[in-house]
Amino acid sequence: MVRKQLQSFGSKLSAMIMPNIGAFIAWGLITAVFIPAGWYPNAELAKLVTPMLHYLLPLLIGYTAGSNVAGLRGGVTGAIATTGVIAGSDVPMFLGAMAMGPLAGYLIKWFDGLIKDKVKPGFEMLANNFSAGILGMVCAIAGFLVIGPVMLSLTQVLNAGVELILDKGLLPLIALFLEPGKVLFLNNAINHGILTPLGIEQVRETGSSILFLLETNPGPGLGVLLAYAFLGNGDAGKSAPASSIILFFGGIHEIYFPYILMRPVLIVATILGSASAMAYYQVVGSGLVSAASPGSILSIMAMSPRGAAVSVAGGIVIAALVSFLVACFFVRGAGRKSLEEAKQEKAALKDGGKVPRKIVFACEAGMGSSAMGAAAFRKRIGQEGLSVTNTSVAAIPPDTDVVVCQAAFAERVHKRAPAAEMVVIEKFLSDPALEALAARFFPAVPVLKPESVVVGAKDENKEDVIRRVGELLVRGGYAGREYIAGMLERERMTSTYIGLGVAVPHGTSESRRYVRNSGIAVVQYPEGVDFDGEKAYIVAGIAATDDSHLEILSSLSEVLNDEERLEKIKTTNDPMCIYQILSTVGGKS
Repeated sequence: MVRKQLQSFGSKLSAMIMPNIGAFIAWGLITAVFIPAGWYPNAELAKLVTPMLHYLLPLLIGYTAGSNVAGLRGGVTGAIATTGVIAGSDVPMFLGAMAMGPLAGYLIKWFDGLIKDKVKPGFEMLANNFSAGILGMVCAIAGFLVIGPVMLSLTQVLNAGVELILDKGLLPLIALFLEPGKVLFLNNAINHGILTPLGIEQVRETGSSILFLLETNPGPGLGVLLAYAFLGNGDAGKSAPASSIILFFGGIHEIYFPYILMRPVLIVATILGSASAMAYYQVVGSGLVSAASPGSILSIMAMSPRGAAVSVAGGIVIAALVSFLVACFFVRGAGRKSLEEAKQEKAALKDGGKVPRKIVFACEAGMGSSAMGAAAFRKRIGQEGLSVTNTSVAAIPPDTDVVVCQAAFAERVHKRAPAAEMVVIEKFLSDPALEALAARFFPAVPVLKPESVVVGAKDENKEDVIRRVGELLVRGGYAGREYIAGMLERERMTSTYIGLGVAVPHGTSESRRYVRNSGIAVVQYPEGVDFDGEKAYIVAGIAATDDSHLEILSSLSEVLNDEERLEKIKTTNDPMCIYQILSTVGGKS
């Protein structure tokens, strides 16, 4: 219960900051480049720093916070209210904006409910404009006289607390709360709701802040993913390398949370990795000039002060190394998903026969993991008339057919969109529930079709052979065109020639996500083609959505071990003859 309340409160805080991260980055870049201690000092351009810090950023926060509560009118009223706390203080009023924006939004929302259906026709604009103006004025005055001084005192208390923690060398202890909070999907709330406002105040005084390096450091999560990549089994071990790249360069930290939730003791690895980096940063005095979002190595380097890039990168390396070494003790053998778990995830699809037309991937902020998941799914399905988008949990459209989310958000998703079907996943890469959802867009097809058989093909090199049979798989509706690259990659690993004049090229496990239906395509070469020194007369390309390729291989071998039927397949000039002989492959025709 407490965790859900924290998530809800944290979501509201981060929702005020996240949409405005671009403005924070713009301010951070101007600060890093043009101030006297910057990369290219310029006194004139440095004049942009103070107005953006004192006015632009708080006003954007106030407007966003108000609009989150009451739409555009709430946003305008929130911005008016925020000017009161800005004018009443000589420090950047981030906390003041985070208080005044929602307050003004709720006030305008209350007033709108009060006068609903009571305004005479033709007087709506007058009522709307004057109500926003009057209520905004009242909030601005209250902010100037009351809330501004309170927020100033709170800011001073929080800054004093941060200084005390730094002075006493206690910063690494924050990892005890930070890392578990991140895994519970409070990462955006912690970073943008708490650390960013405090960090901005530190930057104003010292030019950089260590607080920007606490949550955004990809090192702790990277260490865990690398341990899975080297030592993990099952789907987790296979998907960890790709997840590592997405985390390190894409900055989507949510991608490593499921790996820890599969084996919760791994939180120890991230805590120790994060604490080690914090201790290092405190010793060397590293910090960033603004919030680095997303937490990618690229954005972190961009926000590094002049001359600090190496020391900032050092903390990431330390965190990753410590986390990796600790995680190695726990990861070995982890990540093998049981069949029962896979069945339970597939059961999350309530109506397997219905093909949805609007799918929304939802996460906390609607920008990181959900954006990645939506883009990958949209590319995989590639159907006209299908809408695949991403959004925050709080902004799921009411006409959504299916919402894809992780288990931590399931309850909130149901409350936001009770009529929508919910697909609960663990990972945005190669999750069984996503596989089942994707399968609904492709009607069941037989394992072998007559049009997927070609006879009398002429001699060509091995790569062209694989491309030819791959094209047949694509045209037969078994796979997307990207699968052909996976077939070529698999052939480079080891030859798929199996003897008896037969080769069975197929894709890598990574390319399986491009498979739409299990099936085969056959090309006959009467003269034979060279497969690494062996003559292949029959090339059977295989596409399989899961381990069913083993079943197809077994059935195919049974047919081809009959010498009479094999000889007929090699020599016939009738494709229907081959189709009839092989039509039992996979158990269906």
